[in-house]
Amino acid sequence: MKKELFLKIPGRICIIGDKVDLLGKPVIAMAINLMMKFYYKSRSDDAIEFYSRDTNERIKFNLQDSPPRDIDLAYWSVLYERLKNKITHGFYLEVESDIPIGVGLSTSAALSVGFLKIMSEAFSLNLSNIEIAELAYLGENNDLGIQCGRMDQYSIAHGGITFIHTDENPKVEQLEVNYLPIVVGDSMEDRKAASVLNRIKKKIKEKDVKTLEAFKVIEECVYQGKVALLTKDFKKLGELMNMQQKQEIILDAATDKILKLCLASRSAGALGAKQMGAGGGGCMLAIAPGKEKEVARAIEDAGGRAWIFDIFSYNS
Repeated sequence: MKKELFLKIPGRICIIGDKVDLLGKPVIAMAINLMMKFYYKSRSDDAIEFYSRDTNERIKFNLQDSPPRDIDLAYWSVLYERLKNKITHGFYLEVESDIPIGVGLSTSAALSVGFLKIMSEAFSLNLSNIEIAELAYLGENNDLGIQCGRMDQYSIAHGGITFIHTDENPKVEQLEVNYLPIVVGDSMEDRKAASVLNRIKKKIKEKDVKTLEAFKVIEECVYQGKVALLTKDFKKLGELMNMQQKQEIILDAATDKILKLCLASRSAGALGAKQMGAGGGGCMLAIAPGKEKEVARAIEDAGGRAWIFDIFSYNS
């Protein structure tokens, strides 16, 4: 039995394919070297305590009790419910994030995956990465009713750059890519992701032709993007990013600020740029081999916040 554990879990970006996981289509994602830290300590009694340093939220309950769901740490509450028959003693669990909350770098999935990974180790559950990712997805989508696909959980659980089949029989292909000259920009605006997703899901349900055609184009970009990544064809990857961004405009998921950051990136030498996530604000990314610093500066000059990320792999 492990008395104390410390774990780091990455955030993620979507290289190509944002939102097509809503239809169970494949996406390409990358775990990034911006981390969420988890601290676990075993207890000898039946008390369980969750604490977030970032929100200062603390909840305490007893083994076999149902923790509250109307909290920031509800991701842990629902996953605890799924595992509680296998949890044999009390514990203290604390989280602290270097990943900014609410900008589209997937703090929610990192929170869920980190909980499951540390529970698996602490209680010898031997959960595989696929099992962890699927449980994290079920916690968000089924238990909390969050409109999400499988990309975030599967990307973060596996690390590296992944080609993820997000249908009901999910599979993950680890792409052998060790370097990707990516710059990420935060638009610094309030995200309206939920309203964008709800609107797009309604359009999908209504079989709206324009929406489905845009999704088809993005899906084709994913397949071509896999080839471009494996052949290190950054020019082609940039063209595919630009193509996806055109579809985001058709889907009415782009904001003026995101478009401004994409344009600033390309003007500074990026080969391509696109928004990430649901849309309605949040982050964008650009591929800029040899021009990373110039592109980061251009993003900040245009009113954004920029990062140059490395690929995070668990075995590195």
